Amino acid sequence: MTPDEPSTDNDLVDAITQGNLQAFEGLYDRYAGKVLRRCFFIIVNKEEARDLMQEVWIKVFVHLHDFKKQAAFSSWLYRLTTNHCLNYIKSKAHSEQLPAQPSSDELIHEDSTSKIDLHHLMQKLSLEDRTILAMKFLGEYTYDEIAAICEISVSAAKMRVSRLITKLREEVTT
Repeated sequence: MTPDEPSTDNDLVDAITQGNLQAFEGLYDRYAGKVLRRCFFIIVNKEEARDLMQEVWIKVFVHLHDFKKQAAFSSWLYRLTTNHCLNYIKSKAHSEQLPAQPSSDELIHEDSTSKIDLHHLMQKLSLEDRTILAMKFLGEYTYDEIAAICEISVSAAKMRVSRLITKLREEVTT
C-alpha cells in the first residue's frame, strides 16, 4: 500500500463506504484466509467452506454500513462468519448430515506407531468449545477478544481454554 492508501481496518471500511472498491480488495486480502479457516473449522468440508467464505464476503460488502466501530472489524467479521456458518448448518440439518470423515492430512501423529484423529476429538466438543479453541489457536485472538465475541468474562475465557486443552489431553492419553 502506498502512503495515500488506507492501512487500518477502520480506514479501509471508511474508504469502502465512500465507494473505493480497491479498499474492499485490501480488506479481503487481509482476512480471506482467516474467514476460510473459520468456515472450514465449523463446516469441516473444504468445498462448502469455500462457498460459505464467498457468501460471507458478499454479506460483508452488503452489510458493511452496519459495522459499528465500537469493536474491532475482525471481531465483527468473525461473528458474521460464525453466524453465517451456523445458519448454514441449521438449514442443512433438515436435509442431510454434515460429513464426519476427516481427510488424511487432519490426522496428528502422537508417536511413530499411533495416530490421533484430531477431527474426531474436536467433534466431541460443543460448537462453542470448538469456536473458542479456533479463536485462540487458529485465529490468534487474545483472551479479551474471545471474551468480547463470546460475551463472557476474560477469566472465563482463560478458564475455558485451559479446561478444553486439559480435556483434549485426557482424550489423547486414554
